[in-house]
Amino acid sequence: MGDSNPGQNLATPPEGKSLVYFIRSSGTGAVVNFKYFDGEKYLGKFSGKNYFIYKCEPGEHVFWVASENRDFIEADLLPGKVYLIEARPTVGALKAAVKLFPLANDDAKSRERLFKIISQMNPITLDEKNLVAERQKLEFYIQNGMKKYRADREKGKVLAQLPAAYYYN
Repeated sequence: MGDSNPGQNLATPPEGKSLVYFIRSSGTGAVVNFKYFDGEKYLGKFSGKNYFIYKCEPGEHVFWVASENRDFIEADLLPGKVYLIEARPTVGALKAAVKLFPLANDDAKSRERLFKIISQMNPITLDEKNLVAERQKLEFYIQNGMKKYRADREKGKVLAQLPAAYYYN
């Protein structure tokens, strides 16, 4: 199995769109749901080792994930490209905390680990009906999350970056 085409298991983005894989590669804190967001848009939640694929407009995004904490990543996405973000559980005070890692396309070790998950499992499908109801309940939570993001930026906190050049296809 050569490494000549590392993106062979990846989905193809629709014309003019970008795809982002959110991959949870560790079973640590497996029962804890992580909630995923694109700015003020709630994308869904899942627990355990798995992944989902998010189709979005190219350009600038602030992706974030929430558990006991919140972690942000600033992304600049190109149309027609596929990006990978790993959500890694870390030790929290009460439950699993989470940290997001943008994957550089030259990170062979991470790529091998994550592609294994992608090739062995089907992506989670997030149920739109449930999402609508959950989005309404999370309105305040989302506003707070974005407030924290803006505060972090103003304080000069260094945020993880997913540059346009990190694409995998």
